[in-house]
Amino acid sequence: MKVLIISIDKGLLGQGQLGDVVERHKKYGEFCDRLDIIVLAKKGFAEYKISDKVIAYPTNSYSKLKYGCDAYKIGKKLFKENNYDLIITQTPFIDGLVGLKLKKKFKTKLLIHFHGDFWANKNWLKENKINYLLLPLSKFVAKRADAIRVMSEGQYQKIKDFFSPPFQGGVGGGLPMIRVISTPIDLSKFMEHGTWNMEQKNVLHIGRDDEVKDYNTLVKAFKIVKNKFNDTKFVQAGADRTIKKAMADNDFYDIENKGQLSYSELINLYAQSDVFVLSSASESFGKVLVEANAAGKPVVSTATTGAKEIIEDGKNGFLVPIGDAQKLAEKIIWLLENPDEARKMGEYGRELVKEKFDNNTEKIVKFWNDIINNNL
Repeated sequence: MKVLIISIDKGLLGQGQLGDVVERHKKYGEFCDRLDIIVLAKKGFAEYKISDKVIAYPTNSYSKLKYGCDAYKIGKKLFKENNYDLIITQTPFIDGLVGLKLKKKFKTKLLIHFHGDFWANKNWLKENKINYLLLPLSKFVAKRADAIRVMSEGQYQKIKDFFSPPFQGGVGGGLPMIRVISTPIDLSKFMEHGTWNMEQKNVLHIGRDDEVKDYNTLVKAFKIVKNKFNDTKFVQAGADRTIKKAMADNDFYDIENKGQLSYSELINLYAQSDVFVLSSASESFGKVLVEANAAGKPVVSTATTGAKEIIEDGKNGFLVPIGDAQKLAEKIIWLLENPDEARKMGEYGRELVKEKFDNNTEKIVKFWNDIINNNL
């Protein structure tokens, strides 16, 4: 099969990636005759060959306002060369709209991904005023897709509710085919590592520069923990501007900011940590929580749609109210005070994620084939 992906992840261009995005798409390519990726990006990027079957093309736009037009032009050119069986977009927004236009022009199938918890989510709307415009756009695009992939059961229910009563559209003229398949993770890489050094009290957070990560709550929680355990080491990887602003706003600088790291370096960070923390105001899934559990570490997270899919409260970690730094700190402190229980929670988490989240690459590729073949 031939697949065209339209993405907003510049990591696919070989720059500034956080995690395994390139390796994941290289793996997808093994199941395709051809896999091309259009990446919405400003000027300064070059075409990036991920493998013999996978190539990423930047739009190299003058501004974000040109992303859609530039992506559509590249898409038309690629379609004339390859005649793709399936278009996949990372979101139901601008890339989704481009995918929809290409679907109509070239009479092919469209799969929309929801890599964020956008619908029925006040926290997401509050992040940026433009989200009030993006929300109706996402519903317009989703209605006209052949299929939708979400990361969690919570998202699935929101989208299912939206599509009731059913309308005519999607694969075979009915509802869009909707499946829950979270982002693939090579769990074996995390399970190969694993140390336990509660004497050092290492607390880890991994996340990109994004307001949705709520670094203000994270830093406040770390400050409370530091007052209890002065020897605690706090580490953050993946962010720069947003974490530094939160540190300055809260007058707390005792956080080791690692910035962008390679995937192997991130795996080592998980292994060296004792507790993993996520403070997000909104998450469709929470891949880092799965990775931390796979490394045998207990997790503490705000109760986002995605986190509730991964964490069994009190078993492999703890859930706390969104924006509640005090509760976040209390659960971190409890784990640091109870290392034996923390270790057991990490071990339970390792078995849990192995059971729930392994082999997702194969599930995703099967979904692609089902869409192409109208296999409802």
